[in-house]
Amino acid sequence: MVRINRRQVLLAGLATGVATNVTTDYLRTQAARDRQAKLETLADAQLNSEDLLKASFASDLKTINEGREIRAALKLQPPKINYDRGMSKLIIQCSKLATQQYLKGNLEKNYDGSLESLPAYSDKLKVYSLFSTFKGKEDVVEETVAVRVPVDEISSTTSYDQLKQKTDIAKNNVIKTVQEFVKRKRQVPVYLGFTLLAKTHSIIVFRGTQKTVEWIHDFTAFQDDYPISNSNQTYGKVHRGFATFYRNNLQSLVREVIKRLNPFLPCYICGHSLGAALATLAAIDIALNFPQHKPNLRLYTYASPRVGDPVFAQTHSQLIPNSYRIVNLADTIPLVPPTKIGGVYVHVGQEWSFLSQNGDLLPNHIVETYRVAVDGEAENQSSNNYTNLGVV
Repeated sequence: MVRINRRQVLLAGLATGVATNVTTDYLRTQAARDRQAKLETLADAQLNSEDLLKASFASDLKTINEGREIRAALKLQPPKINYDRGMSKLIIQCSKLATQQYLKGNLEKNYDGSLESLPAYSDKLKVYSLFSTFKGKEDVVEETVAVRVPVDEISSTTSYDQLKQKTDIAKNNVIKTVQEFVKRKRQVPVYLGFTLLAKTHSIIVFRGTQKTVEWIHDFTAFQDDYPISNSNQTYGKVHRGFATFYRNNLQSLVREVIKRLNPFLPCYICGHSLGAALATLAAIDIALNFPQHKPNLRLYTYASPRVGDPVFAQTHSQLIPNSYRIVNLADTIPLVPPTKIGGVYVHVGQEWSFLSQNGDLLPNHIVETYRVAVDGEAENQSSNNYTNLGVV
């Protein structure tokens, strides 16, 4: 007779319980797999590749139509005075001067911001005096520089065997040095534009995009309420990057200049690229905070990205109706930010367009391309029958 002790009974019971649990888990897992397989089979039967393609195209078409509907619904206040080709020629020349002013300021430490020595300066600007310059707080510049470091300062960070350590001691006694390449950051003031004053009017000019960080601002599309303050009154939403750049670098300077200008004379506010976005914000800033200047504000922008949403654009056009947007149809920068991304974006100002296709993003966008077109009076309000001014 086989004797079964209590220990064997307990072990047998435990084994049976484990086997039961494993079997139950297996059956449950297998049932879940069978159910998932049936669902996938059903999904494959209902959504074949053709259906997926159709859904994708339908989604793209919906996005396109939404953008068109947003732009079509936009009702901007038309200008009260006509677009001035003569002033536009002068203003685009000033935009080029602003870029040259910035570049010379970076190259020459003692440069005072004067315009007469710049290549784009011409005799027709002699009737103007340089009323003010706009200088940014500081611009970060990164450089890679070689520095000489004593060996005894770096040897402790390296693992050596005993023989190598003796060699290092000998080297340290000689105080040899090695070269390391390190990143160094320094900050320099930069020119952001200027104000010209004549007997009959003034011109406020903002320079275009020059640095990588500014392009990042251009394409970062988050929005904030305008104005960004504790005020209960808002005028739509604006691009956070542009608004932050204007508030930190230009707002106080622009307001100080406006206080000293005659409110009864026309004030032309202008810029190219990033400068156009800054000019758009400066115009509404002046209109809201210096209402006596509002009737005589004129906004001319070139290659401007979109700045705000439809509420902002409509409010802007009511406050500054004499607003004109000059755009090269081959330039991609006026198409950013997209109409719908991180919010809704539309343009401000009456559009005057031309076509200059030069085969790449930069030559289609630079201020010289716009200057040539405006000097040749190529810009118009019709979207048909364009003559390509470019090389491609």
